[in-house]
Amino acid sequence: MLIDRNWKLQSAFNAINEAYRPGGQLSGPQRNRLIETWGQLVGKSRATEELRLLIEYYGSMNKMSKAVQMAPRTIKLLKNFFDSLPNDLEHIDSVRKYNFSEGEHCSLEEDLTHEFKEIKGNNPTKSIQNLVDEYIVAYLNSSGGSIFWGICDNGIVKSLKLDSTQKDQIKKVINSKVNTIEPSIDPTQIEVNFHRVGNVESGYVVEVNVPKSNSIGLFFNSSGNTWVRINGCKQKLQGVALQEYIIQRLQKGN
Repeated sequence: MLIDRNWKLQSAFNAINEAYRPGGQLSGPQRNRLIETWGQLVGKSRATEELRLLIEYYGSMNKMSKAVQMAPRTIKLLKNFFDSLPNDLEHIDSVRKYNFSEGEHCSLEEDLTHEFKEIKGNNPTKSIQNLVDEYIVAYLNSSGGSIFWGICDNGIVKSLKLDSTQKDQIKKVINSKVNTIEPSIDPTQIEVNFHRVGNVESGYVVEVNVPKSNSIGLFFNSSGNTWVRINGCKQKLQGVALQEYIIQRLQKGN
């Protein structure tokens, strides 16, 4: 069966218990494995917290055991499994320094973890705001990486002219977009860096660095859309393609 990332842990027990009879010689272990899969799908933080809240709701592990038809010993094993899941996001290393020069090729290349975006209008804050959540979601669903605003697709640096007020505005709109991503993430894990560009006054390349997620679940923006990085490009997933991609991730996680 396909696990729904929107299920609460109680809902997961209800749906999975109905499909796989608890206590059965074959169905019981399969039920337990699917509950573990739910934990992998939603991530360590949410899985451990929802299990804690469910035990608290019923009043004790023994009472929860009767309600969800899972032995107390198995619930303890489930807790240990959730605790052993990798942290939701990998730690970001210290900021890398780049030597960017206006009108010259940068030392980077667009690939799976690097994306260049040129700002063509007169409102860099608005341009970044319109797209940043899509790229953050795509990187969270893939291998992490950085988006660089102020570099053309051909690698030529075309910097953003920013003052301190504009830099603060850019940080605020990015943080606002991060807070709308589902499931929610710690906004401090998204690094926003302003790299000075040589040969031009007040020129910057804006880097948004996104860590890799260790969850097998997908992230979505406020509109319920999701993207991944494939062959160095951002690709939207929807319909059958989305369902197949989720199934593949679940199979890899098991």
